[in-house]
Amino acid sequence: MRKTISIIIILFFSLPVIAQSPKTEIYDFIKGFLYDSTGYENIGNWAVGNPKKYPVAWKADKIEMSNDTSINFFRMGTANITVRGKEITSADKSAKWNIMLKGPRMGYGSFSLLSPPSVDLHEKVTIDSLFKGKSFKAKLLKACDNKAITGFYYYELKLPKKDVAYIKITWLTVNGSTAYRIDCFDSYSKYAVKLECK
Repeated sequence: MRKTISIIIILFFSLPVIAQSPKTEIYDFIKGFLYDSTGYENIGNWAVGNPKKYPVAWKADKIEMSNDTSINFFRMGTANITVRGKEITSADKSAKWNIMLKGPRMGYGSFSLLSPPSVDLHEKVTIDSLFKGKSFKAKLLKACDNKAITGFYYYELKLPKKDVAYIKITWLTVNGSTAYRIDCFDSYSKYAVKLECK
């Protein structure tokens, strides 16, 4: 009996550990991926080999190459993101957001977040709603909010001690559930933003 219990304990502790990312407010999460203001051109740190740099459970500890020239290299993972302190649920369970970093081999220049579809999220979400009570300056550059189920707002964004960034907040609502896609670009990578209002 004692031998059986010992084997079970050994097997239990031998199972692979699935990394859990801590819960992070969306403002802090996005701020963590924007470049610090240094007065020089910056590029994002892929953080390969440094799992604690970002609150993300990465799918692989490496960057991968894409055939899409607007992406070049990428890194994907999941994160536990809260909006105004509330965890987003999907089908009555807490759900993770997907993140993708994109850019040249030397470092990322843009990133995208994709939420789970949820009744907790609402259409026509503005940056003021997402970042309520936080310190930021934003200038609306383009709005597409006259469609039935989808739309976006595109902003120039400045957070304290961070370089200027460009952020596109897109929503899609189907059967009462809404999903967000948030794309962030630096001044160079913003050439890839899609602003057609279809």
